[in-house]
Amino acid sequence: MFLHRVGSVISPLRGLLSAKTTLPLVQNAQNVSSKSAEERLGLPPKPKKPLTPYFRFMKEIRPKILAENSQISMTDVLKNVAKQWATVDDVRRQKYQEEFKKDQAVYLQKMTQYKSKLTDEQKENIQIMKESIAEAKEKREFRKKLRQLGKPKRPQSAFLIFLNDERKKNPQKGAATREWLNEAAAKWTNLPQKTKDAYVQVSTANREKYQEELGKWEKQMVKQGHLDVVRQEALIEDRPPKPSKRSAKP
Repeated sequence: MFLHRVGSVISPLRGLLSAKTTLPLVQNAQNVSSKSAEERLGLPPKPKKPLTPYFRFMKEIRPKILAENSQISMTDVLKNVAKQWATVDDVRRQKYQEEFKKDQAVYLQKMTQYKSKLTDEQKENIQIMKESIAEAKEKREFRKKLRQLGKPKRPQSAFLIFLNDERKKNPQKGAATREWLNEAAAKWTNLPQKTKDAYVQVSTANREKYQEELGKWEKQMVKQGHLDVVRQEALIEDRPPKPSKRSAKP
């Protein structure tokens, strides 16, 4: 999406768009990746944990299930595996368990060696990275929840509305995003005040509509018990008025 693409470079533009210094450590943590904290820090990857008996069984029979039905969904594959696992006899289960214990002992030994080679600073950085990854994951899940609950989208500012219009009139073509944005920002600065005010009016109208829709949505969320997605001030406003105290009779 266009606005998503410009998000990383829009901050240097205009007075309110100032560059923000962020530690590379935190920036890397916000990248959605399957890499571990150690790998993101440029450290050797940790030894891999051994597969549990159930996952060993799954690894063994999954190719056969897919070979029999290449169109099968992953959900049905998992159901099939679970169904077959329920029929596995104790002797075979014990075999998987013994293999797991053997590999687990090797894994623990390798992990001890791995940790012994890390400096205190590296250990601290790993912990910080893990916390950053967990925080980024929580934010992604929270944003996903807001989308699923249908939270109204925040309206664009006058400048962003102008950017969208400018993109339609003058596409980027071969220009770099930052270069294109610099040119668009210059046009916005030199825009006649009357034209700029028109964008402001549209933005203001959109914001008023957004506030109205947001208020209705938050009331629904309170009724449904989703208090974690509602602003604190909205919760205070939605509280029922306290009953007035009766004046004491003489």
